[in-house]
Amino acid sequence: MVLGTVIIYGVERPDLHYPMVAVGGVIVAANLFLVLELAHPYIGEVSTTSDPLQEVVWVLSQPAP
Repeated sequence: MVLGTVIIYGVERPDLHYPMVAVGGVIVAANLFLVLELAHPYIGEVSTTSDPLQEVVWVLSQPAP
């Protein structure tokens, strides 16, 4: 839908349509990449451990003194 809108309601000069569509496509692709990468923070090249989360769960599950 975003790329269609860029094509239909784009700029007046046709030579600027292609860069505008390319930039829109790059933005959409980057957002999809970020959604996929941030959906699974414990796996992949850049990952984190679940140790802090496990510590919080352990502390919250302890009975109150």
